[in-house]
Amino acid sequence: MGYDWEKLYEGPRTEKRLKRRKINRIFNILIALVFILILFFGGRLLFGKEEPTKQVSSTTQENSQEQSSGAKETENDRNTGDDKSNQTNTDASPSDETNQSDRDTTEETTNEEVVPESTEGAIVSAGDPESNVIRTIENPAWQPIGTTQSQPETNNYDEDTKNRIELEKAASYATGLDRANMTVWWLTNNGAPDKAKVTIATRDGLQIYRVYVDWIESEGWQPILVEELKENDSPFYKNQNAPENEDDNDDE
Repeated sequence: MGYDWEKLYEGPRTEKRLKRRKINRIFNILIALVFILILFFGGRLLFGKEEPTKQVSSTTQENSQEQSSGAKETENDRNTGDDKSNQTNTDASPSDETNQSDRDTTEETTNEEVVPESTEGAIVSAGDPESNVIRTIENPAWQPIGTTQSQPETNNYDEDTKNRIELEKAASYATGLDRANMTVWWLTNNGAPDKAKVTIATRDGLQIYRVYVDWIESEGWQPILVEELKENDSPFYKNQNAPENEDDNDDE
């Protein structure tokens, strides 16, 4: 009785094939599980990072909105404080405003300069060669300079008085000299309370004038005549520049 060798070896081969198939199935299942786990944990990692980012961005927006609203409130408070301060300043007592107005009026009256009139139409005449007058000037366009006095203080020519300041302005107005560049050497009445004459010169002494003015009621001093002089003949100038101790000099 013979053996069928092929059938004898068929059993072990079949077992080997079955084992390989099982092993392959197990490997495939494991690979699938590993792939599923990778997808699961990878997805959690990806989507888990996006959520905090969204939260952070929303938190940042909320903080910026709060800061902007806080800045607006601060600005509104500041504006409210400025309005209150302005209202406080506006509600100052009427007496303070009146005093300030009076001070401003006085300063404007003192500091205001009179613009000289044009020399067109002026009448210029030569002086007597034997006198101290080079020439005389009269101008029909001369006007009163304005005043804050009801009547001139004819006996008061002290510095910084209203009458003195207005006489200086009238002299400056008639001659065209700037008050800052002129020296007032003599002020006196001209024979009547409503008439005066002023002797002035430039600071360097090269131009010397005597100005005659008349008082116009409620309008101030008005220049009438200007004399340009050869020498300063005012009493004060002569006394100031008179030789001292002439007798002593003669003895020497």
